[in-house]
This record gives sequence, C-alpha cells and structure tokens, in this order.
Amino acid sequence: MNAFDRHRKKVTAWCDDCNLVFDEIGTANEHQFEKDHKIKVTEFWVTDRL
Repeated sequence: MNAFDRHRKKVTAWCDDCNLVFDEIGTANEHQFEKDHKIKVTEFWVTDRL
C-alpha cells in the first residue's frame, strides 16, 4: 500500500452450525446470540487506487 491507495478493513463471518455467511459483524453477533451458534470471523483489507 502506498499514499495513492485507498483501503479499508472488512470482515466476513460464517456460522459453523448452519453455514450462513455474514458481511457485518453486528449481524453475525446477533445470530450467535439468538441461536447459540459458533461464529468464525475473518478480517481482510480492501485496497483500490485513487
């Protein structure tokens, strides 16, 4: 990454118990709380040029 790159951190979360995939951590946490399922979270960087 350099000064001309735009970047942001994103997350993907998925449920081990029912194989649902979430783009937002809040939605994943809500699912985990309601269903008592196990959630795995992966953080990654999205980079593009100006």
